[in-house]
Amino acid sequence: MKLKILIQNILLASMLVFVLNGCKKPELQLTDEEENRSFMAVFRIQANTGKSGDPLASQVVNTNDIFLTWNGIDGAAGYHIKMKTQAGSWDIPGDILWDTIVGPEVLKITKEDLQYSTRHNFIIQTLSPLGEAYHSKWYGMGDGAHNDDRAEFDTGERLGIPDVVSVAGVTENSMRVYFDLKVYSSEPAVLNPSFQHENMQFLMDEILVQPASVNRDLPTQRIKLSATDITNGYVDVTGLVSNALYVVNGLNNKVVRYWDRLYNTSMVRMKGQVGEPILIPHIVDQANTWAQQNNASRLDTILNNYLFDNTLAEGTIFMLEAGKKYYLGNNVVLAKGLILKSNAPGTKATLYMGLGYNDLNNASLAFNFQLGRNAQAGEIGSITVGDVIFDDLSVELPLAVNFFNQSLYPGKSINGNYFINQSSASMPFTCSRLEARNCNFQGMVRSWFRTQGTNRQVIENITVENCLFHDAGMYDTNGRGYPLITGAAVSEKTNIFNNVVIKNNSFVGVSYDQLIRETANLAWAPSVVWNVTIENNTFLNAFSVSNGRFLIQHQNPPANSKYVVRKNLFISVKAAGDDRAFSQSGMDFRTYRSGVSFDVADNYSTSAKSANNAVTYFTSAEIFNNQPFSHTGRGAGFNGGALNKGGLEATKVITGPTPIAPENLMVDPYPKGKKVEANWATDAHIYNLDGLRYKNTPEVLNHPIYTKGIGDPRWR
Repeated sequence: MKLKILIQNILLASMLVFVLNGCKKPELQLTDEEENRSFMAVFRIQANTGKSGDPLASQVVNTNDIFLTWNGIDGAAGYHIKMKTQAGSWDIPGDILWDTIVGPEVLKITKEDLQYSTRHNFIIQTLSPLGEAYHSKWYGMGDGAHNDDRAEFDTGERLGIPDVVSVAGVTENSMRVYFDLKVYSSEPAVLNPSFQHENMQFLMDEILVQPASVNRDLPTQRIKLSATDITNGYVDVTGLVSNALYVVNGLNNKVVRYWDRLYNTSMVRMKGQVGEPILIPHIVDQANTWAQQNNASRLDTILNNYLFDNTLAEGTIFMLEAGKKYYLGNNVVLAKGLILKSNAPGTKATLYMGLGYNDLNNASLAFNFQLGRNAQAGEIGSITVGDVIFDDLSVELPLAVNFFNQSLYPGKSINGNYFINQSSASMPFTCSRLEARNCNFQGMVRSWFRTQGTNRQVIENITVENCLFHDAGMYDTNGRGYPLITGAAVSEKTNIFNNVVIKNNSFVGVSYDQLIRETANLAWAPSVVWNVTIENNTFLNAFSVSNGRFLIQHQNPPANSKYVVRKNLFISVKAAGDDRAFSQSGMDFRTYRSGVSFDVADNYSTSAKSANNAVTYFTSAEIFNNQPFSHTGRGAGFNGGALNKGGLEATKVITGPTPIAPENLMVDPYPKGKKVEANWATDAHIYNLDGLRYKNTPEVLNHPIYTKGIGDPRWR
């Protein structure tokens, strides 16, 4: 009996083992290479140590040297290190500027004499004595979403550079390079000691004309300077390629370190003949499901290729088929002037700033135009960008997610997108003109145009005219993000507000941080003056979700700056039962330098209450309840209106002798959704745009808003 029970127990145990084994997930089988791969070496930086201000960490030293140190790996055969600039690619051999292998005993190294004011990226790999298959994975290849797997360092700025080299007489295939070798000041505070001179004359022995990265395959010209050249003060360079971009340097080859041999650098684009406008045909990519669903043709590859195409001159006109849809599948670099427009004036082409969702399915794809570009290897100095113009386009992001509508897209994050953004590492640039005319903008959640970075940015003219902004902004619960036009000057020579004109536009339910902003307080260069015109615009429930969304936040403008703010219409309106509050903020000036002036007049608002007096829109004396234009400390009313052309009274936003209610002025100005207590409807920022047209009634036709032509004329 005992034997029988024992046999049964053995059988039962065997069956149990069989069943349990059958329920087991199969074990992950590692290959020999995976199992014996070397451990990864990582650079000593804050992301890996958690220590800020670590004196032993990898870091920039001596302004343009980079000290690298990393953890040692037992049994390593050595370490492989590569370097590129931020604009380069690890996949392009020509972008790799340094490729070295050190022995296993080497755990630190200094890479000397690097390009100034440039972001450099490094990667490192542990080498295995077992061979290539057993080397570690590379550390340092992280993208923007994986910052901890990225090692990047910004070299310092080279100060005290004399203005010696200049270029003139640029044709399609030649230029004249001038050099003024006179030393005007040898004071160390003015002149970098790396610049050698004798008898108050700078030493220079070579002119170097190199192709820029966008046309890197073109030949380089080195011109050794003769005594006659030095006497003449110039050399002529011929045999260049039309439309190409060149980097022009003067060198003193007696200096040991290469980047200290160079004087000031010029980047020059050769002239070319602008051809006939190019119609971009509407061709739907059959391999892209989203493109098929939206019947949209891809655009970004064509515009990015234009930057590198020397057969197309700057200023080329690209036309989109009116009434058709195009889309961006990647960011577009604007470093060469162009015009992008509909081929039928008055009928817009649609440009989607992205289609579909990312690979993780947690955010909609949203791309932007990038004004300026990052420096490639060997590119220092600044670039010049011609006119960039957008005309007759409907620019949209169909799947944009903002604070209001995020519940419509479960699992999708709020978009942080722009129409135009700028890389923080962009080269200094001057753009002659940035214009948007006759365009509609929808779905730009974080901002419309943003600048950033330490380098100089100059835009000689910005014009936004006859455009409609709607269903945009609301990056957070307070309606912030960045301003419509965002200045962030670090250089005292930066000037994006040289001549800004915002005219005949409507901002409907839009909330960004401000309309325009620059809060830097710098010792502005004498050439920097701001001229801002904001005229004949309609602001309907715009920039009013929370306090501090100023129309103009220019806290410390340069001397002689001028502001024209005239004939704008401000409307606050909501339906009965809508609990939203309006917090309209006007101006925020802190410093009034000599010559700052204003021309603020004829700005109107609709009434403070609904036509039946049942709904209150605002209770302040003016529609602005925070620092109105008339503010005597931080507005155009400063010092009792002494700086304003029409005095203090003209700075006030008025309703006219007989205030008109929004619903009496317009057919249907109400937002579609409401805020009830603390809860916003998903369409609380959406409006019936056709309902914004003026009513044809005696009250409207006889009101100053109509008779004086106040606000955006499109609604009349």
